[in-house]
Amino acid sequence: MNHPIKFSKLALTKIIRSLISGFIFFTLLLDRIFFRNKRQIEKPIFIIGHLRSGTTFLHRFMCDNCMDLKGMMLFEMLLPAITARKISKPLLPFLKRISLDKVYDPKIHETNFFLPETDDIAIHFRYAEGILSWVYFGSWQKYASTEDLEKSVRSAAEKDKFIYYLRRIHENNIYQSPKRVVSKSFFSIFNIRTILEAFPDAKIIVLLRDPLETVPSLMSLERNVQASLHNFDQQDEDTKALFFENLYAMSLFYYKYLDNLFSDEKFKDKLHLVTYNELKNNFKRTMLRIMDYCELERNADVLHAIEIQNNKQATYKTEHKYSLEDFNLSQKQLRQDFDFIYPWLNPL
Repeated sequence: MNHPIKFSKLALTKIIRSLISGFIFFTLLLDRIFFRNKRQIEKPIFIIGHLRSGTTFLHRFMCDNCMDLKGMMLFEMLLPAITARKISKPLLPFLKRISLDKVYDPKIHETNFFLPETDDIAIHFRYAEGILSWVYFGSWQKYASTEDLEKSVRSAAEKDKFIYYLRRIHENNIYQSPKRVVSKSFFSIFNIRTILEAFPDAKIIVLLRDPLETVPSLMSLERNVQASLHNFDQQDEDTKALFFENLYAMSLFYYKYLDNLFSDEKFKDKLHLVTYNELKNNFKRTMLRIMDYCELERNADVLHAIEIQNNKQATYKTEHKYSLEDFNLSQKQLRQDFDFIYPWLNPL
């Protein structure tokens, strides 16, 4: 399938990505020689949801305040091998001085090398696949049909090797540490069966947010990212429209897949559904429920952090401004297209 757009930075992006992938592959091979004995992952926690569903907020709160949990920071995804971290340790102060604000607007998504990040980035670095890779590159393609687009999304995200790669690098991340793993990703919704096969004791939290909010928020985020990476503002209007139409179709497919999982009796007791509004409006009660589900200790420090955040929620206002009209969308259209998901958002 031909790419409808030429990116001035695409070749350089691919070269850098290939170099990173090669370095990761080589240093992980060295780990097999020098670091064989690793702790087994027990009761890992997976936070999963559509992009812009509040997964980053929940993930970072748990990483920062649940002392028995460990997520993966961005630099740890670039250097997942124990060998690589030892070799690169002198360079870490340099990474602290690098700003990523030109790629990710901090008003939308605060990003630096020393914040917990989504495991989709680890998959992107290693394989150049997954939901993020599809959004960055596959969303520019012209598809013959909606079915072809959905196959493309699923092909990019649904691979057993991703989960086993995550197991390997998270084992490295808790090397000589008694902490439990907490993973946050978007692609993992397509890999629930593999997660449960690899981790029968996994705790899976699925965050669900109204598509009236996630769809335009995603489009706004990606407009900013693509302006930095692929000269979005310089593309013709038809190409921009195609990009947003594909993002919309991907989101619709993602929510349909969620609906099918929630409706499947095999997964009824395996997925813990949390809505964005519960986190926003009833943070304390929702967070305590999540902790009980994950079998996390309610110590004084985490209870204090929950209380502080609960008080902040009432006055929190996002600096990320967007509207449906920015992307030629209407509330009527979204409610009609995504009507199947609202019973899960607003249960009786």
